Amino acid sequence: MNGDEGGFGRPPSHDAPTEYIPRITDSPSPSEAQTEYIPKVVYTPPPPSQFPDGEPEPEPSFGNRSSRTAARVNRQAQRKLLVLSSFGEVLITLGAVLALYVVYTLWWTNVEAHKAANAEANHIQQQFQQQLAPTAPGAAPKSAFAPSEGFALMSLPAIGKMNVPVMQGVDEEKVLDKGAVGHYTTPATAMPWDPVGNFAVAAHRRTHGEPFRYINQMRVGDHVVVETTHGWYVYALDKELPQTSPENMGTIAPVPQGGPFTKPGKYITLTTCTPEWASTYRLIWWGHLVRVDPLNGPPPPELKDPNRHT
Repeated sequence: MNGDEGGFGRPPSHDAPTEYIPRITDSPSPSEAQTEYIPKVVYTPPPPSQFPDGEPEPEPSFGNRSSRTAARVNRQAQRKLLVLSSFGEVLITLGAVLALYVVYTLWWTNVEAHKAANAEANHIQQQFQQQLAPTAPGAAPKSAFAPSEGFALMSLPAIGKMNVPVMQGVDEEKVLDKGAVGHYTTPATAMPWDPVGNFAVAAHRRTHGEPFRYINQMRVGDHVVVETTHGWYVYALDKELPQTSPENMGTIAPVPQGGPFTKPGKYITLTTCTPEWASTYRLIWWGHLVRVDPLNGPPPPELKDPNRHT
């Protein structure tokens, strides 16, 4: 044979490539195969001292993380609810206090004032009865009075205010808040029985008996009747000053400044607060004495003037 077709029986040439047959090794059986273990992660909670509430947090996991988020949201909602609830309680309490204050101001002060005024009026009427007693003739009526002492009864028939006690001074607590009319003594003003002068008085328009409740609706010519141990004094109103400063003391001068009078005489001045629910200004009415009727005679017919507020 001349070719190398088969190549059998000849040693390999150094130029021929060498082929390596890989070694076949038996694979280990499953029992002999090396098992690779994944270490188990175990959560060890820290000591209790590390938790402010004394309880460890649960082992972290996806489920626990959701639970903590839900718990945090729940706590925030509870805090908001507590704040809103507390605010609501404050509003309710404040509303109750305001309601009680309104009831006290608009109703209870009038109840207490009417009670005190009626008691004072009864006491003054007893003085009138003593003056008319058989042993009284010849005795001079009392003319000087202590502070907050009652000495007269005032009626304003046109606005339905009858037999309101008149007391010495204009102290708010001892006189005006008792539902009475107060007689100005600082500066001093005249008494009805004085030969000349201005009998100036003040009273509440709202609350505490409201003696001058509708004084702003009185008209020129309306009457004011003052009953005293010296007799019945009947006045007619001449002019209203709707608003003036509280410091305008000229309104109660012997000859009132801004009034309808130009010379000394026997006058009356009624003063009260305005606007109706405030004391920012003063409302003034001036009048003059029409006549004096004896105490032991019939009551003046002016007491029966029509009441425009019935």
